[in-house]
Amino acid sequence: MEKDMKTDKVFQYIYDGIKTAEFPPGKMLTERGIVKKLGVSRTPVREALRRLEKYGLVESEPHKGVKVISMTKDRIKHLYQVREVLEGLGARLLAENRDEEAISVLNNLLADAEEAVKVGDIDTLSTINSNFHMEIARISGNSYLINVLTTLQSHIQLVMVTSLSNKNRPPQNLKEHRMIVDAIESWDPELAEAVIKSHVRKSYNKALQKLKINED
Repeated sequence: MEKDMKTDKVFQYIYDGIKTAEFPPGKMLTERGIVKKLGVSRTPVREALRRLEKYGLVESEPHKGVKVISMTKDRIKHLYQVREVLEGLGARLLAENRDEEAISVLNNLLADAEEAVKVGDIDTLSTINSNFHMEIARISGNSYLINVLTTLQSHIQLVMVTSLSNKNRPPQNLKEHRMIVDAIESWDPELAEAVIKSHVRKSYNKALQKLKINED
């Protein structure tokens, strides 16, 4: 039990570091560094890294160690193809449910996002954006949808931090989120699905633009 708790602790530390970009794409993760930081043995560190590799968040490099994955063009494409379908379903289900309380929760997140945009706090905005999309899935009530999106969330977060660093993207992103809430509140499932899919496609294009700049 204690061994599992230590592995969970290490896993959560690295997982959170990847989500917040403390461990950016391409970052090498050394067992020695993590052992020193957390005061644990190498065994839970190795087990946590193996678990993260199963999630597709890190990859092993022979004779070098383990590094955080880099979001290539193909990875981003495949991620957003899946994301568009899943989030479209979430918005459709939420519109069908006609849940007024859900709209209130989403509007509160939009208010927080507006404050983050005003002060240019990209890290906070990225977290709020993730919460916004996950909240739509959560309130939809579909447990399979929630589980799959939870698994994908750290990958989405890696791309989101990059795309939101474009100074013009945060206010546009906020505007699109408002449109999503308005579409859901219209209680029109097809409209809600179409609007959020459009938002995901725009986010995808912005992520590709940012990736091209980095590659250049």
